[in-house]
Amino acid sequence: MKYNRQTPVYYENLNVMFHGIPKNASTTVKNALYELEHGQSFDNDNKQWIHKGNEKGGSVYPPVQDILEGKYDTTFHFTVSRHPYSRFISFYTDLVQRTAAHRFETPPFYRDNNIDLTNLSINEAIDLVCSYSDDEGDEHFVSQDSFIYVDECDYIHLETLGRDWKQLCRQIFVDPIPLTRYNKSNGTIELDEEQKIKLYNRYILDFKRFRYER
Repeated sequence: MKYNRQTPVYYENLNVMFHGIPKNASTTVKNALYELEHGQSFDNDNKQWIHKGNEKGGSVYPPVQDILEGKYDTTFHFTVSRHPYSRFISFYTDLVQRTAAHRFETPPFYRDNNIDLTNLSINEAIDLVCSYSDDEGDEHFVSQDSFIYVDECDYIHLETLGRDWKQLCRQIFVDPIPLTRYNKSNGTIELDEEQKIKLYNRYILDFKRFRYER
């Protein structure tokens, strides 16, 4: 894999592994899981630091190879999925239109490939995400399926996150706590049928794995 990819976070006391996916409320969910794991909220004004695995961060990232070799098979695995059309629109409004308040720098993928995001049309963005495989692309647009490292991984839909989160908390035997939303992108885009067909073919694994309608 050429570029850094968000990998699963382990919560030992909960015996839970969260397979976070960019654009799918991973900052929100990681901050909530941190509070459930430690009994207190993540103590950093910048909640983005929850993704860091160093002394300033709030996450523990086991080696991916350990996960693939089954060392966490008795752990409860889950992720948050999002309708692929909605996730693509979030990618476009965030990285291209820069509507998210936290977005102030361009990821290395675009700099390395001389991609000027500032002048990218919606059709050009679709062509871009279709041109790179999951192994080559930026984590903000590669398929959601590529972030899952186990065969059996539960999932909750972003579209019904509030309801599904409460049910998931019961599954892991904890009392639900409120979710605080971070990194909200603003802006709406309507996709036409041709655009949807291209995105469906690009993200067909996500449509099937997470049971979304085209």
